[in-house]
Amino acid sequence: MTINVKRLLTVTMVGAACSMTAAAHGETAASGTKGKPSAAQYVAVADDICAGVSPREREMGLLAFRDNIVSVAPLNEFHFAGKMKYLRTEGAVIKLRATPGISVPWLERVNGCHIATAEAGHLEGNEAAMDPFILKGTTLAATEVYAGYVLSVRGASVESVQEILQRSYALVATPGGTRTASLESR
Repeated sequence: MTINVKRLLTVTMVGAACSMTAAAHGETAASGTKGKPSAAQYVAVADDICAGVSPREREMGLLAFRDNIVSVAPLNEFHFAGKMKYLRTEGAVIKLRATPGISVPWLERVNGCHIATAEAGHLEGNEAAMDPFILKGTTLAATEVYAGYVLSVRGASVESVQEILQRSYALVATPGGTRTASLESR
């Protein structure tokens, strides 16, 4: 699927979940929020998504796995303008070392829980200034590779891409643990 199709499906699914949650709580989208989910709706979604997620992972999100970060690089993709092909930076690629208990669905669930918790206003004193995953319009795709996982973090605008890169590089600027089983060559 193309990126735009994935984004459209994601937006549709989140919108449907918010609508169902609002309907379950007797609220309507036209209740003065102009189509934007209310804090109460985010609280309900966060409660659903975060079932079984530890408090540390709820608060820190994917930063809870910071010690497993092996490398950070720009996420570059080719685009076409007519017949001309050019390379554009879309975000960051963060490589994680494989550890027991981590899987692609779990990484995506922890990220979704963290974002819903932040939108619900339940995060206090978190490392939001360092968190590249919590920026507005940011999307995440996790994939499994031989020695771990690759997180592709995409920004919605040029400014958000720059902020994602800055925050992502800051995650590896201060090493959090010993480095083994490098993903650099993959």
